[in-house]
Amino acid sequence: MKIITTKAELENAIKNKEIHFIVKGELAEKIQKGRKINTLSKWSLGILSAAIAGIVVAPATGGITGGLGVATAGAVATLTGLEIAVIIAVVFVGIGLIMAIYKDYDVKFKINPQNGELEGEFNRKINNSK
Repeated sequence: MKIITTKAELENAIKNKEIHFIVKGELAEKIQKGRKINTLSKWSLGILSAAIAGIVVAPATGGITGGLGVATAGAVATLTGLEIAVIIAVVFVGIGLIMAIYKDYDVKFKINPQNGELEGEFNRKINNSK
């Protein structure tokens, strides 16, 4: 079973249409938070996409942690109804990657009882496995 802990590994698994894999740790937490974007209207999704593009191109010293990034995240949270933590998670993972995950995979999250770490088990949906 493939274990994934980085965004690059996740991108490769999605690109290669892996059938089954586990995502662990902080990445699993961000993906779980990002699930909420699937409930957004097209209008709200457009606002979120535009804001993320602006945050991502912000200077390395600013970005989401800078004053403008936090202000932007706050405004987007107000307009979309999302929590700022969700917006930050989506910025980290990427809106396209999160949407691809939930379109193509059934994901079940659980806490590993041995270490208390969140894990996501990904199984590719059969109707999308072509």
